[in-house]
Amino acid sequence: MRGNEKAQAFIGARIRGQKMKVLVIPTTDWIRHPVPNRLNFIFDILAERHEVYVLHFDLKRFRNMEERGTNCRLLGASWIEVFDPSLYYILNFPYHIWKIRRIVKEKGIEVILSTNVLPSLAANLSRKPIVFDYLDHLEESASIYYPGSALGEIVKYVVGQITRFNLRHARSVITVTRELREYLLGVGVKDIAVIPNGVDSRALQPLSMSESKSSLGLRGTVLGYVGSLEHWVDLEMVIAALPHLNATLLVVGPGLFTDYGEGIKRMAEDLGVAERVVFTGAVPYNELSRYISAMDIGLNPLKMMKKNEYAAGGKVFNYLACGRPVLSSRMVSLERLLGDKIYYYDDVESFIEQVGRIMMMRRATERFRSLAERYDWRVISSDYEKVLLNAALK
Repeated sequence: MRGNEKAQAFIGARIRGQKMKVLVIPTTDWIRHPVPNRLNFIFDILAERHEVYVLHFDLKRFRNMEERGTNCRLLGASWIEVFDPSLYYILNFPYHIWKIRRIVKEKGIEVILSTNVLPSLAANLSRKPIVFDYLDHLEESASIYYPGSALGEIVKYVVGQITRFNLRHARSVITVTRELREYLLGVGVKDIAVIPNGVDSRALQPLSMSESKSSLGLRGTVLGYVGSLEHWVDLEMVIAALPHLNATLLVVGPGLFTDYGEGIKRMAEDLGVAERVVFTGAVPYNELSRYISAMDIGLNPLKMMKKNEYAAGGKVFNYLACGRPVLSSRMVSLERLLGDKIYYYDDVESFIEQVGRIMMMRRATERFRSLAERYDWRVISSDYEKVLLNAALK
């Protein structure tokens, strides 16, 4: 049997029954961050057949948040506690080096999956294969919390340098779009798998629009946004369009690190549309179906910036799973991925036109729902599993 055939046979055997021991290094608090990310969904599924350990960052910022259940085994990783997450990772870096090496030895870890910049640097000292999940341009994601400041530029440079080191030393890299894959090839990364974002189509289901609206005290046309309220979102453009639309804007999600949401509220007041903008704050994932089902259109408004252009966020699939049409800022990667199955706008004028156009169309709940099911996390987790097994084998 040749080398490649042996590798495939090994992977097949592992998938059929043998457990793999994986350490996950996430970007944030695994069970209290109010917005679960793709790793939460993927590894809760993989933990059904593998031993999945999570380096758990018990961040003070999220201590008062409700805990989510998980199938993964949490291993505490806090030594020095501070409120600011960036400072937390810097101060705990020496401890994370020691902690990761200890976990690898005691638990018999075979492969490490990481998305976190500094702890990934620490994980390189463990001498175990690392798979890095690269969702977007991390240096821009980190610096956007310090808008227009010299500190933001410093953070951008430092995070960029560490990230490139992590990417080049990873056994494999997973990313979400072909465009990000092309970028990674350009910075010297060789082993790259494209695995898109997805949705839990069992948890998110279409509900009655009229009943959902009534339960939330809404009526008429409802445009909706689900997600974090941070500076990469372009709700300013949506608010600017509201005076020209007979519609309510439903905003579902928390402001975590900046005052972006407060700025949006002030803008709505200045334009005289505040009474037509409803902010719910954080909502548990298992209750999202009701909120999305109350929407006539799900919005994906993003600013034109490097972080957004090549990414494809999960909220689009959340809307589709609930059978709702999606209106998004025009992004290259999203157009390539979903084409004309969703709708796009370029400015305030085209946003207004597209809202009118979508509202004139017949509802296509089942068509949108079937599209989302192709991206269910159970399908995606299988592809993820193969990358991890390959990395462990090499």
